[in-house]
Amino acid sequence: MNTNERKLTHHSHFQYHMKHGIPVQVYELGSHIDIGLITAVDAYFVELEGTLYNRGTFTFISRPGY
Repeated sequence: MNTNERKLTHHSHFQYHMKHGIPVQVYELGSHIDIGLITAVDAYFVELEGTLYNRGTFTFISRPGY
């Protein structure tokens, strides 16, 4: 992860990315897992194009312009 990339931590961050079609990158223990658009989000999970990720297990990084 670069220091220029922003970590999504608040529910409003996820909602903003979903509303504006901004891609996010998913990491687990520092390893890249996936990248894509958020299609759904709630307090516990983020859905990226059909795949669910637990918000407590994975790290989500903003990737505008990807």
